Amino acid sequence: MNKSLLASALALAAALSCAPSAQAARLTLINLDNGTQVGLNDPTPAAPVGGNPGTTVGEQRRIAYQYAMDAWGAVVQSTVEIKIYASFARLNCTATSATLGQAGPNWIVNDFPGSRPNTLYHSALGDAIAGEDLVIDESDPADISSAFNGDLGKPDCLAGRGWYLGLDGKTPDSTINFLNVVMHEIGHGLGASGFLNKTTGVLGLGTGLTDVYTANAYDNVSNKRFDDPAMTNALRATAMKTPGRTVWDGAQVNAQAALILDNRTVLNVSAPAAAAGSYEIGFADFGPAPTATSFPSNQLVLVNDGVAAASTSDGCETPFVNAAAVAGKIAVIDRGTCGFAVKAKNAQLNGAAGVVIVNNTGGVQGMGNAVPPITDITIPTVMISQAEGGLVKANLPATASVLVDPSFLQGADRNGRTRLYSPTVVAGGSTFSHFDTDLQPNALMEPFDTPEIQSQLNVDLTPALFTDIGWTLNPGNAVLGTCNTTVKAVDTGGLIVGANITAESNLCAAHSNGSRALYLRCISDHATELQQKGAITTTQLGKVRQCAATVRP
Repeated sequence: MNKSLLASALALAAALSCAPSAQAARLTLINLDNGTQVGLNDPTPAAPVGGNPGTTVGEQRRIAYQYAMDAWGAVVQSTVEIKIYASFARLNCTATSATLGQAGPNWIVNDFPGSRPNTLYHSALGDAIAGEDLVIDESDPADISSAFNGDLGKPDCLAGRGWYLGLDGKTPDSTINFLNVVMHEIGHGLGASGFLNKTTGVLGLGTGLTDVYTANAYDNVSNKRFDDPAMTNALRATAMKTPGRTVWDGAQVNAQAALILDNRTVLNVSAPAAAAGSYEIGFADFGPAPTATSFPSNQLVLVNDGVAAASTSDGCETPFVNAAAVAGKIAVIDRGTCGFAVKAKNAQLNGAAGVVIVNNTGGVQGMGNAVPPITDITIPTVMISQAEGGLVKANLPATASVLVDPSFLQGADRNGRTRLYSPTVVAGGSTFSHFDTDLQPNALMEPFDTPEIQSQLNVDLTPALFTDIGWTLNPGNAVLGTCNTTVKAVDTGGLIVGANITAESNLCAAHSNGSRALYLRCISDHATELQQKGAITTTQLGKVRQCAATVRP
């Protein structure tokens, strides 16, 4: 799988200060590429694309970054300017994977008026709550630090891929939407990351203090929040490397999840009675998606590949000894020894109609393709947990199918708590500080880029997460000049259509060369496109145009 990684990076400090009165936040770029010919200052000529009017690569990158800052600024409230370092550099790369961007707070603050005692905050959030800049350092003024991969697309860095710098969400194949990545990374800097050691479970980057993000994390096996005094470092460490075990316990995220997430797709074992039930499944990045159509009711058969070196049921050798029994049935295969896609392809070669892989650890997880990818797998593959797989194998022959269970959400545990990313191997900046890849639809704050994300209009669960950690969201409508557009800045389900209009108005004004006619045409065309998409009503379209007429670019 060509994984495109999004990460969180942290720095540490502490400060004190004093209190409130909120307004739309102002986010300001500090361009660390100034004085160079790279990254945000790349002079390579570029044709305007997807609503981005820049004429060089660097200008288009700066415009997209400003658009993201303006959108987030219209979503959250703060009287204190939020300064953001940004630059391009080589980040972790291989020919088939890459870290696209990384970001986090430049400063961390605690114990200021309005804060939870003995709790760490990202400085942008701390400043917003306190109503003043808690860390004044002219030599290092930023609240957020961000970096983006300058080698993307080179032979040794996600070869053949490149940045899409349009603002319209119409990302061509083989490109990465830069606006989505910037929205994601600023999200980390505003508060979507935890300050704990993902390997040892030690809180507060060695301080022993909790933080506002980690205080919302919950272990659904020990049934404790991560900052519960009875929650040990060892328990936190185990929870963060057990898929499905670490979840978000904040009320706003979980209320919104019930409106946003799809119902969970499960493996339903209908017989025998001893194994009957709905089993959570992990999904594969290869083959067709498991559905009631592609994975109908069928018999489960444990494979026997005839080689006992690790396990005769790991499916790593072909032909299978029991190929005749597997043909037309669902192959049950143990995890281990060889890759998931190899197991699925071997099962297909032996005539299987589908594959159930039994995990060799707790929980379930996604299954990546081989390298190079196997592209001719035509049968669906799912994973079930080690415990449930043991139950199934102890009660074969069994009958199962894939179906949608309306009782549960795809990406939440059985109590409706949204899952955080907890792969079995700790993944640096990705583990814990993201929503799980199990969410469906995919969310902006998952660890991997997903092309269907449309962050220019929808940031799904992120505003709810911000509310859970202490941000005040803009409760009103987008305003052009002093005119109310009647379009909410941020709405239920993470819709940010009003924030989008604010960002677009700023862009139109900045690039109209002082011409009122050019500004009006720019914002009117954009609003018309929003209305044609169903994002705003015809009445709201008229109001946006009316408000735009009051603006002096």
